Amino acid sequence: MTLEKQQKPLVLIVDDTMMNIDLLADVLRDEYRLGIATNGIKALEFVEKNKPDIILLDVVMTEMDGFEVCRVLKENPQTRSIPIVFITSLADTESIAQGFRLGGCDYISKPFHALEVRARVKSKLNEINQLSFVENIFKTSLEGILVTDAEMIITKANPMASTITGHEQNDLVGKTIYILQDAENDQGNIDLKDILQKEDHWEGELWNRRKNGEKFPQKVALSAVRNLWGDICNFVAVFHDMSEIKRHKDELKYQANHDGLTGLPNRTFFTLRLVGVLEDAARHGEQVALLMLDLDNFKQVNDSLGHNVGDFLLQEVRRRLEGCIGHAILARLGSDEFGVVLEGLSSAEGAVRVAEQINMVLTLPIFHQGHEIFISASIGITFAPEDATEPQTLMENGDLAMAQAKKSGGNTYQVFHQEMGKKIKKRLKLEGDFRRAIDKEEFIVYYQPKVDMKTGKIIGMEALVRWLRPDGTLVSPVDFIPMAEETGLIVFLGEWVLKTATKDTKKWWDMGYEIPIAVNLSPRQFQEENLVSLIKEALDESGLAPEGLELEITESVVMEKEENAIHVLTEIKSMGVQFAMDDFGTGYSSLHYLKQFPLDTLKIDRSFVANIPHDEHDVAIITAIISMGKSLRMKVVAEGVEKYEQYLFLRNLGCDELQGYLFSPAVAADKFEDMLLAGKCLDVQGS
Repeated sequence: MTLEKQQKPLVLIVDDTMMNIDLLADVLRDEYRLGIATNGIKALEFVEKNKPDIILLDVVMTEMDGFEVCRVLKENPQTRSIPIVFITSLADTESIAQGFRLGGCDYISKPFHALEVRARVKSKLNEINQLSFVENIFKTSLEGILVTDAEMIITKANPMASTITGHEQNDLVGKTIYILQDAENDQGNIDLKDILQKEDHWEGELWNRRKNGEKFPQKVALSAVRNLWGDICNFVAVFHDMSEIKRHKDELKYQANHDGLTGLPNRTFFTLRLVGVLEDAARHGEQVALLMLDLDNFKQVNDSLGHNVGDFLLQEVRRRLEGCIGHAILARLGSDEFGVVLEGLSSAEGAVRVAEQINMVLTLPIFHQGHEIFISASIGITFAPEDATEPQTLMENGDLAMAQAKKSGGNTYQVFHQEMGKKIKKRLKLEGDFRRAIDKEEFIVYYQPKVDMKTGKIIGMEALVRWLRPDGTLVSPVDFIPMAEETGLIVFLGEWVLKTATKDTKKWWDMGYEIPIAVNLSPRQFQEENLVSLIKEALDESGLAPEGLELEITESVVMEKEENAIHVLTEIKSMGVQFAMDDFGTGYSSLHYLKQFPLDTLKIDRSFVANIPHDEHDVAIITAIISMGKSLRMKVVAEGVEKYEQYLFLRNLGCDELQGYLFSPAVAADKFEDMLLAGKCLDVQGS
């Protein structure tokens, strides 16, 4: 027998008349495997040995009629699921009804019609396959499934329902569907039956209890099943355990609201909690203090000892802060920034005492992996409702006060006052105007001549940026250059000045005035990785020879990363570009840098020039600077020369060049060009 034939459904034909058996066999044998029984007893024996897929059972037989055979088969759990189609010549309704009551699923009337026999057998076997498929889904589903009667009494439960609830399947059967709900939960009062009577479907989340008493969340979908007359005959509940999903959501929510390193609330969550604190304080008429705290020199510790040590340090800071503030709200707001909210204060002194305690505790040494680390903090203190009632404004106030504490040298606290707010508003407006000015190119380059001490001729110039507002007013560089440096906007401005100045200078070179242009290089620009390529680009675009460009730097430009600075300066120097040390003598390690860096020029700061030749200290300093410059074969330029006696004194000491109002302030490009064309010189006849 082939595999294909083995897979055909097995049909058992039971009839005590061979002619009927032969007729049925002729109709079915091409599509099915057939079994034959000529009476009820033989039919039961066949079923015991070979479980058929369907039985065609004659009703009227001697010894044991079809109804009795059906009853026996349906009482046996092993055979009750076999579908039985009665074969009968009985036409009375009572006989047909009796067959259905005993468990029959259909009947075929005698005499047989081949098409009807094939259709009914095929239809019942298809129904069996579908029911088998559904039953398999019911048993293997990863969702819990319960079927109830019209009164919501459970009649059937799948294995997963048992797994989820902890109740055995037999324990669930006979219980009400409300076993899905935890009676102690607020949702326990939902009348599911009433809802389903109206809507036929409901789904949502309910809390349940497992057999061991553990509460768990579950997602439930309930549906009503109606018969042909529209009456509800069953309810079906499909549910799954949401414990893991909820746990995962809770973890994600925690991670979204907390800092991963310290476990403290982050800025977002801190702000939300501050909202609640301020609302409670307003209702009860209480004072709230906000402390904004930033660690001093944390970046240096992180860079020098590594991030692992830095992470340990932040965790230790958290522990020490918690020891100072008790049950107050503490959060990590940024890299090394923390926030503290103190509630129910009786006076401002309480917040100050906490700040003092924090400063004292943080300055104690921290020992880790053989390192003795010292840390301190700058703290800004602000109060609600005195300073602000909105969280964002209050935090801004705290940041302002913290910045002021840091400017004071750190390891201290500063209480916010309204003048700080006025300053920051002015600063923010200036920054906004400055950004727009960059977009609209409201800047111009002025040029201040450098004059040869001996001949009085213009032998160089320094490019100085000016901000010309649309209304014609000039903004002093003192007001916008520090802000541009802090915000990083100096990078864009510096690039524009460099390219503009080199183009103007090339124009004057083409006119025959081959004098170098000096351009200041800010500390922020020096940190840019593309600095060398930017200088090459400016020279290439303008066509100016490298010896026509001099870059002025200060000690602060190169202090932070000395080795990298030497490499960058050397690479630029190799192009032929010159370097000048600006504001020489105002730093703490000038002599060191004179030895290390490829400098061509020293510029004496105007603060030393202002009081010569009358201030003996300034005279001594300038004399030493000029002497060092000559010894190192560098040019020496004096800035801020405003009086003729200053010029004479400096020239007699051997200073090479001067800048200052004695000859000319910085002027626009057209006026500088007029000076060149007119051959303007400093009067040196009094020498």
